[in-house]
Amino acid sequence: MDVANTHKDVAMNTSRVVVVSTRSVFVAALASLSAFALPAHADTTIKSDDASVEITVPNGWHQTKAAAAAIQIQVTNGRAVVLVRVAQKEDYKDLKSFAAVGSTRFMKNLTDAEPKTEDVQINGKPAIRISAEGTQSNGLRRGYVLTFVDTDGVFIEVVGIANASAFKNEQQTMADMAGRVKILAAAGAPAAAQAPPPRASTTPAAPPAGQPPAGRQPR
Repeated sequence: MDVANTHKDVAMNTSRVVVVSTRSVFVAALASLSAFALPAHADTTIKSDDASVEITVPNGWHQTKAAAAAIQIQVTNGRAVVLVRVAQKEDYKDLKSFAAVGSTRFMKNLTDAEPKTEDVQINGKPAIRISAEGTQSNGLRRGYVLTFVDTDGVFIEVVGIANASAFKNEQQTMADMAGRVKILAAAGAPAAAQAPPPRASTTPAAPPAGQPPAGRQPR
């Protein structure tokens, strides 16, 4: 047995293992650095089907099917859901009554909620924010952040909902969503009236060149 050759082979194999291992670690390190170097995804703007309103959501949020026809936009990040609804002002006495009607729809399902009401400003517009956490009749605990905004032409309702386990972490994000809503056109506004067709002229049209006016016999 050639001991010298055996030691040489072992050394070469060990060298290959070290090189391969080092190369694997280097590749893994590059992959990790690349992951951190990738730019964050930009915010996404979602427009309602009726083109009346849009919302710009942070990375990780996406649109989902609305739970009711009255909801213009519904978005989620997998832990919370935000609903956007636009209402005509003539259907309510004022912002306070709009908030009272809207909040009742959700708070009536909570058996032990203690709602907190705040007067706030959303993009310079007066708004009412109501937040609460409580137990539903089915035993599930949920948290709500409801924001009702008085814009120039319509009222906006932005509702954030999350299970109790995620509510604290998502509460501020859901509240901030109201400031990301933009009205594009008044929902339900009547279409612009069409201009009436031009009235027929009572003045007889001039005859074609070379022909006598109507009613005159050629000479």
